[in-house]
Amino acid sequence: MKEKTFISIKVKMSIGVVFVCLLIGALAVFLMNQIAKDIVDNEYISKAEQIAQAVVNTLDPTDVKMLTDDVMEVYENVDTVIPSSQWGSDAWKEYMSNYAGIEKLPVFEKLRNHLRVYQDIFGVDCIYMMRFNTAENHAIYLIDGAYEDACSPGVVDSFEDGFWPDENGLIPTTITNEEVYGRLVTAGYPVMIDGDITAYLCVDISMNEIREKENEYVFFTAAIMIIVTTFVLAVALIHVNNYIISPILLLSNTARNYCSADSGMVHHTFERLEAQNNDEMAQLITSLKQMESEMNANITALLDTRGALKETEEKANTMEKLAVKDALTGVWNRLAYEAEVNKLNEEIKDGFTEFGISMIDVNDLKKINDTYGHENGNTYIIGLSNLICDVFKRSKVFRLGGDEFAVISKNKDFRNITSLIEEFNGQLSKISKDDSLKPWEKVSAALGFARFDESLDKKVEDVFKRADKAMYEKKASMKSQNNVD
Repeated sequence: MKEKTFISIKVKMSIGVVFVCLLIGALAVFLMNQIAKDIVDNEYISKAEQIAQAVVNTLDPTDVKMLTDDVMEVYENVDTVIPSSQWGSDAWKEYMSNYAGIEKLPVFEKLRNHLRVYQDIFGVDCIYMMRFNTAENHAIYLIDGAYEDACSPGVVDSFEDGFWPDENGLIPTTITNEEVYGRLVTAGYPVMIDGDITAYLCVDISMNEIREKENEYVFFTAAIMIIVTTFVLAVALIHVNNYIISPILLLSNTARNYCSADSGMVHHTFERLEAQNNDEMAQLITSLKQMESEMNANITALLDTRGALKETEEKANTMEKLAVKDALTGVWNRLAYEAEVNKLNEEIKDGFTEFGISMIDVNDLKKINDTYGHENGNTYIIGLSNLICDVFKRSKVFRLGGDEFAVISKNKDFRNITSLIEEFNGQLSKISKDDSLKPWEKVSAALGFARFDESLDKKVEDVFKRADKAMYEKKASMKSQNNVD
């Protein structure tokens, strides 16, 4: 019979201990890396989506549509589309020359400056807008806010899959790892006009720096685990049974329970372990506690960052709303009106002239205040504000003073302004005849409207004056008929 090779229990146990310790260390390192990766990925995805949505909310969809139409008109009329895969070739340069005038347009400069402002505020790599032609698998760049290596209007990327609108018109946020740009998280959000998608605003955030720090942390943790394993092995050669086997089983069970726990929260699994003796195993337990503590600190920091980001965003949204909203009615205030006037004057210079202004003045407000008190007077104003908003649903409503409102109508409301004014006056008439209402609920107002006329108006203020005059004429007529203030 062949004699079996002798292997001492010391060697066997050393191999076993080393294997178990390396397994535990690998599981711990893998778990920490996975937790950090998942939290970081989710945080960056959430941040990119929030930034994309926030920037879209600050854009004027009319400007975006104007630029989109200009770029797509060129794209749809060129003989051959040359994709960005041929960047720098003669054919590509000739193709791109068709878009030479786009960057000179005022609306392009306006939108690019707007994107760069938010690009700088949020500290992201790039904010840009695209339009997709799903039939040709083409993604057409409309504008790129990058300061360097920006894609010009008309650059076309060919996509087979990946960053692409789904059947609902939404773009799933993706994380990519490319040779040129490294690891990027990209989020897209649609720019809508009247329920239709005009373009997509996209945000790129580089994850290269955070990935390098993660790798350094994993390497450092792995080095600690190797050192700890060496200590455990030395103790195992002397105290095989009492000081190695039982503690290793305990640590193995602890690690197993740790891996089965929720990876998105702070754990105290290793912290609850107590060393029975003052030896290397106690050092191992202490090191694992330190490892858990450091990981908990990282998880806590990541969670705090997410909370701080959300809190900052909520505060920013609240401050922005308070700055331009009327405290009593919740509609836009005079500051917002002046900003809208400035924007309209710029649009007039660019050739946009389809808008109108309705001036609305509250009737009998002094009488309500004097007779029923200012609190009911406020109720009177709020009631009229609600009526204006209900009728002019797609228009911007502003409260300019105590008893004056202005409505700026564009697009659908502008085209249907006659019927909307008739509806508004009809609602007032209906309210005046409703005897179930209290005096401060029977809102009354005079409305005057004027639309922009190129032959008469040079700026928004001219339209405002004609609307204001029409309102006072309406008020005088109502006063002669009903004796209103």
